[in-house]
Amino acid sequence: MARSPRERHEPIDLRSAEVVLAGTQDLLPVLRSAAVRAGVDAARMHVVGVDDVPDLDGPGVAELAVIAIRRRGDDPAFHRAQEAAELIAPLLRPGAVRIVITVSGVTRLAPKLERALTAEVLHQLGAATAVSGFRRPFRNLRTRLGTAGLRTAGLRVFRLTV
Repeated sequence: MARSPRERHEPIDLRSAEVVLAGTQDLLPVLRSAAVRAGVDAARMHVVGVDDVPDLDGPGVAELAVIAIRRRGDDPAFHRAQEAAELIAPLLRPGAVRIVITVSGVTRLAPKLERALTAEVLHQLGAATAVSGFRRPFRNLRTRLGTAGLRTAGLRVFRLTV
């Protein structure tokens, strides 16, 4: 069965892109510092708590959303991520790239994990904006080991389509 071609997002320049960071209150400082380290302009960054309702000042123009959810017990993080994506949808333009990070309830994000997490989010962004499926970014051994370390530590990174 042939797969239908999907519309790909054009490449995003992080220095000039509008970015929405959403997440639980304990993960927002980590997200913000990782975004600045990745090259996102702090003036173009909208930081929204998952429990807060965002204030709307016009149509959504953000091209990228990064959502960080802490998993606690039996609470399904994927459903919370979906709810957060629907909550911040008015801030995003149609077809925006949404990247979700779920963190285990007991995981403490050490600086080494933060760097690996930043690299994985940038990889997901590159994969989402690749011109074709055959020209997706390659994960070298070091990146694969970093991804395995993230999974071992209880972090999951994936893209969400609404």
